[in-house]
Amino acid sequence: MSKYTLAIDPETAFISFYLAEKEFFHPKELREALTAISYLIRVKRKEKAVAIAQVSTNWKNKHNKDYSKEFLWTQYNKRLAYIKNAKDKFKLWEIEMREKNVGYGPKLCECGCGQEVKKGNRFIHGHNINNRTKEEKEFYTKNMLDKRPQKTIQPKIINVDFRKST
Repeated sequence: MSKYTLAIDPETAFISFYLAEKEFFHPKELREALTAISYLIRVKRKEKAVAIAQVSTNWKNKHNKDYSKEFLWTQYNKRLAYIKNAKDKFKLWEIEMREKNVGYGPKLCECGCGQEVKKGNRFIHGHNINNRTKEEKEFYTKNMLDKRPQKTIQPKIINVDFRKST
C-alpha cells in the first residue's frame, strides 16, 4: 500500500464532501470553531451551551473573532442538519450504486448522457450518432444529402395587365 493511500470510510468521505460543499463560503475560523464545539461535546462530554460559550470566548481571545453565542448556536445546528441530510443522501446513493452494479434500476442511454431509455432500446432517438466515427458520420451525411430532393429555382413570372380597365 502506498504511503499516500487514504483509508476513509465511504460514508465519512461522503459526509465530508457534503459538508465542504454546504460550508464552502464560511471562513476558515468559523469552520474550526464549529469543529471545536463538536470536539468539546463528543470527546470532552460538555453540554452544548457550555461548549458554545467556551468556544465563543476562546475565539474572541485567541483569534480576535467575535462570534456571538447565538450565531455559533445556529451555525452548529445547521451543521448537525447538514450531517443528518448527508447521511440520508448517502443511504440513497449507496442503494443506487448497488442497484447499478447488480443491473437493477432503469436502463440508461449508452451514449453516456444518463437519461432513461425505453425497454428494448439502447439509445434515445438520435443519441447513437455520438458513438459514430468521423468516417461513419461523413458517409451518412453524404448519403442523406444525395437522397434529398434537389431544389430547383424556377423564375417567378408575374403577369401584370397594363390595360386600363373601365
